[in-house]
Amino acid sequence: MGRENVRNVREANIRVVLNYIRRFAPTSRSQISKFTQLSPSTISSLVDQLIAAGLVKETTAPTYRGGRKPIKLYLNDKDFFSLGIEIETYYLFGLVINLVGEVIRQQRVPISPYMGYSLILEKIVQLYHELSQGLPKDGIMGLGIASPGYVDGLHGRVIYSANLNWRDVPVLEIINQGLDVPVFVLSNISAVALGELWFGAGEGHSNIICVRVGSGIGAGLILNGELYEGPQHRAGHFGHVVVERRGKPCRCGSFGCLETYVSTTQLIQRVAEGLRTGALTEVEFPSQERDECLNAIIAAGQRGDRFVLNIFEEMGEYLGLGISSLTNVFNPELVILAGGMAKAGDLILQPVRRTVSLHAFPPVPEITLSKLGANTVAIGAATKVIEEVFDNPSKITQATRNPPRVATNGTKGELAPLT
Repeated sequence: MGRENVRNVREANIRVVLNYIRRFAPTSRSQISKFTQLSPSTISSLVDQLIAAGLVKETTAPTYRGGRKPIKLYLNDKDFFSLGIEIETYYLFGLVINLVGEVIRQQRVPISPYMGYSLILEKIVQLYHELSQGLPKDGIMGLGIASPGYVDGLHGRVIYSANLNWRDVPVLEIINQGLDVPVFVLSNISAVALGELWFGAGEGHSNIICVRVGSGIGAGLILNGELYEGPQHRAGHFGHVVVERRGKPCRCGSFGCLETYVSTTQLIQRVAEGLRTGALTEVEFPSQERDECLNAIIAAGQRGDRFVLNIFEEMGEYLGLGISSLTNVFNPELVILAGGMAKAGDLILQPVRRTVSLHAFPPVPEITLSKLGANTVAIGAATKVIEEVFDNPSKITQATRNPPRVATNGTKGELAPLT
């Protein structure tokens, strides 16, 4: 076997070890060896390298019997940080997480699509600096940026976003001019799927559909434990599945798209129209702020407001029909609802479940709500950074915690190639 092949095998092995520790910590060298079928000496060598790099730590587990105390392995949850920033229509939301997905700090910044992309991207750089202030520079792994719309993650470009009124915006190129850390760009629905798989309701599952319903609708696909984005990284635009042949006009140019019937925007607009036309409802909008309006509608529905319940029932049926089609095609173990609409809980979940049970082939998958709530997209964007680090162990940036023990290849912050 040539030197390059040996290196590739070692990289694949260390990737497996690192992800095993992530999923099953606290664990041990012997447990990893049994799972991977690699020899104890190979596992010990790989684990030692990860400990030297600082990504993994070991502790002596307590024992109530005589003999040698077992050594347990964990991810280092103290020294490494990943940043994620969500671009939404009216705000930026950023946060910092550690290697086990705990949110260290977060911040929200108001924006407007009328600002233009240059100013918004400038605000992203500023938000990054504010979030990273005080963090050790060699512990920052990178920044993930999640955007609505069609996103070319491979080249870091937003091809088209109706919400932001962006066309072919070179996000990565512009952001890289202001930052000296690894930056990754992905769609908001891809971010949702990654975040839920690693740290949310999808933990422990390998085939998941994450449906995010906010001002639009997207579906993130996890197939055999991997995020599926398609050859141009543009999969997941579930909101533009046609559910009415001669239906309402959609901003995409088509008619009858799912998101013209189901979205937080449609929900607020329908309730507002009811208020204007004298519908029998107890909803009162406290302001023009979207989140406050959404919360007021949900609160009324939870109190049994029939007008609101009827709207949720109708939207749940449309959404359930769409999800039924997805489940019949992909046969997932789990469907996760996320986004602003998920705040409605059982108001939307129950009609969705009823509709799916009627139209999906059995066994019908479990349908549940996001565990990450409003943080889902930003956590997923930060997770993209960690995933890249874990999937490319020879290019782990900022990972050398003990320089004398781990030689570098001359590139700032990178480990020497694995041999």
